[in-house]
Amino acid sequence: MNRSVEIVKKILIISGFRIFPSNTGGHVHTSGIARSLARMGYKVTVYSLAGRSEDYGIASVFGQRHRVDPIETNLVEETNLGLLYGLAQSAGRRLDQPRVWQYHLMRRALVPGRLRKALADADIVMSDLPWCPRIPGPWSSKPWFLISHNLEHSLLAQGNAFHRRYASWMKDVESAAPSEYSDIFPCAEADRDFFHANDQSGALRLPIIRCGVDPKSYEVPAGTRERIRNELGVAAEDILLVFSGSKFAPNLEALEVLREFGKTHSNTLAQLRVKILILGSMVAAPFQDGALIATGRVSEVAPYFSAADAGLNPITRGSGANVKLFEYLATRLPVISTSFGVRGTDLVPGVDFIQYEGDGLLTAIDHFVSQKDPRQWREFSESVWLRHQNSCDIEQLVRDAVARRPEFSASGR
Repeated sequence: MNRSVEIVKKILIISGFRIFPSNTGGHVHTSGIARSLARMGYKVTVYSLAGRSEDYGIASVFGQRHRVDPIETNLVEETNLGLLYGLAQSAGRRLDQPRVWQYHLMRRALVPGRLRKALADADIVMSDLPWCPRIPGPWSSKPWFLISHNLEHSLLAQGNAFHRRYASWMKDVESAAPSEYSDIFPCAEADRDFFHANDQSGALRLPIIRCGVDPKSYEVPAGTRERIRNELGVAAEDILLVFSGSKFAPNLEALEVLREFGKTHSNTLAQLRVKILILGSMVAAPFQDGALIATGRVSEVAPYFSAADAGLNPITRGSGANVKLFEYLATRLPVISTSFGVRGTDLVPGVDFIQYEGDGLLTAIDHFVSQKDPRQWREFSESVWLRHQNSCDIEQLVRDAVARRPEFSASGR
């Protein structure tokens, strides 16, 4: 592509919530796509329909109805701070309700005026998840794409009783998506197969954008590892395994298993000098319980990854792929994972990661401790990244995906 022409193309990504800075897997995936498109030369605006809780305190003081954050060259995030979406989102989170309200507001074009202006200015529109449907209006004829992080109906079906009520409805929404959008960017083969089966026209190409990450986002200043380990009370000779995730049902279930594991094997873990870091909003507040250390929500995850010696992925259910796995690879951490945890990748057990199932975690940890020294594990992790970089680096994944759609070319519509 000719860069001078590319910059003229304006892409609008509509998100339900503010994604920068990224501190959940969903944030990482969307922000990675946005950064990649901007670095390819497109003018990218992320319009987020609601902010984070801290945004509204500031907004109420200064009377702000929106915030605009320049992220990097060609990339801006604008966040709506109006009370309608803000209060609805806050209530939904407190009650643990799906964003059905958001879907229906958008389908009725009940959106902020600044979003309408952004829609009018855009050449290409991208909806982040099916909770952000196409918005009726004069922009409806523009190329409009869906970014699918996973099959939402599958997640709802695995949720609590209230979530399960909406699983069938969301399945209908996702089944209709192939006729609603110019194309869909799924993140895994199983998701692509679902949309393909529901593509009555056969016109979609369904280019996969896996849950890769931007390796540049995980670079940290010298001394960060030592500083974070000191803050956590982790000695230089301790082995720190990190399990990263948000307050998401499969993560919470895996956390409970880890808590029981820590209690059952506390003496052995102490002898091995192994500690497990629970990173992110899986817990409401920091705690330490034997070998387990929890941070609660953090503003940045990269410093904590730099403090770890291996990435742990104990997930056994869910949909799509785990962003945490790609974060581990990008930060050159050896991976200890269930087979389900590496779904959507080409990682080979015994070659690229240590696999365990069920009650085999202690054996996997013992293997990690005894088989290689830290230098050898660093060399191992670098070789894994180099083998799989093309399927883990989000910028390469986005380039390959949009190359399959003429709308993203200099002349294509």
